[in-house]
Amino acid sequence: MPYAHRLLILDADTHMMEPADWLPAFADPDIRPRLVPFAGKDARVRALAADAVARAEARRGDATLRAEAEADFMSMKFKGWHGLGAFDGAERKRANDLMGFVAYLVFPTEAFNQVIATTDPEVLAGGIRALNRGLADFCSEDKRMGGVGYLRLADGPDSALAQVETIAALGLPAVLVDSLPPPGGMGFSHPAYDPVWARLQDLGLAVTLHIGARGAPYEPVPRAVFNNGRETPVHRNGDAPADAVSYMGMPFEAQVFLSALIFDGVLERFPRLRIAVVELGASWVVSFLKHLDQSFRAFRRRQDFSALTCLPSEYMQRQVKVTPFAGEDIGWLLASGAADMLMFASDYPHHEGTDDPIGRYERTLGGVEEPLKANFYHRNFEALFADRTWW
Repeated sequence: MPYAHRLLILDADTHMMEPADWLPAFADPDIRPRLVPFAGKDARVRALAADAVARAEARRGDATLRAEAEADFMSMKFKGWHGLGAFDGAERKRANDLMGFVAYLVFPTEAFNQVIATTDPEVLAGGIRALNRGLADFCSEDKRMGGVGYLRLADGPDSALAQVETIAALGLPAVLVDSLPPPGGMGFSHPAYDPVWARLQDLGLAVTLHIGARGAPYEPVPRAVFNNGRETPVHRNGDAPADAVSYMGMPFEAQVFLSALIFDGVLERFPRLRIAVVELGASWVVSFLKHLDQSFRAFRRRQDFSALTCLPSEYMQRQVKVTPFAGEDIGWLLASGAADMLMFASDYPHHEGTDDPIGRYERTLGGVEEPLKANFYHRNFEALFADRTWW
């Protein structure tokens, strides 16, 4: 029996775990030797990935090891690089069978940090091309997998528009974008970006925001906050919050991004543009809907909002989807205004997804009617890709 407890589940957040030689294999020859080394100076990460590669190679030739990994594939010891199918597309297809979901969005992990760590614009562009090629290759092993290509909006609208065409040609159904423009840069709600949003809408490509999109170490609040006379949390070179205060800051950049696109009319001008906020939690969503409408009321006599035909919260509910963490009270969220927004996410094979995401979600769904459960497990995902069903 698969892990899935119902026939139709669509998974809005899974990952591949790229080993050290993965990104160079997809890079142009002139870019390959100039890429930032895998995992930088973090010998622990390099050793972990190398051990996972060795174990995966051993499984290929040993039926007993394969059976052990398959029997225990959701456990924490088989997560991260050691996850079944973490970087091997064929093995991942088997893992997908065992999970039993109908479709999977797939995000990059360590290779993304490797790409954006460079300060050389040429190497950055070449690394992005390699990343998106590699992700498309990985997902080609199983039509249920839809890769999320990186679209670097910060390079300007002309570059972004060209990148959109490349991503679409690779067959990737979604793009990961920067949440905030660089210092001194152009805001993403600027009219100059309208051709980018229009093309994404016309192609049916979903736009995603994801934790760690600015790279590692992940620091959603200023480091000075932790100069507080107490023990400072250890901020490792990872893409997850290291402490409770950082956890609280996770959705901030996404809220700013969404607010700008709503108040500056982008979602009004492009009503079929769909946005997913992934792995940034969901408990903030209900209050954010209220906060948006309050901001609208507070500033409608000072700013020109005449182009908006909906309340700000209505754009959110119409065009934005959000993945909660396993353990959040999604029953309450679904009943409190987020019924058309929440999507199931396993985060496989990341440890943050836990060894039983379905069980943790289901603990809060007692008494929730089936239509709301269906929204969470598949309908909101289907709405995200209403113009581009790829599974």
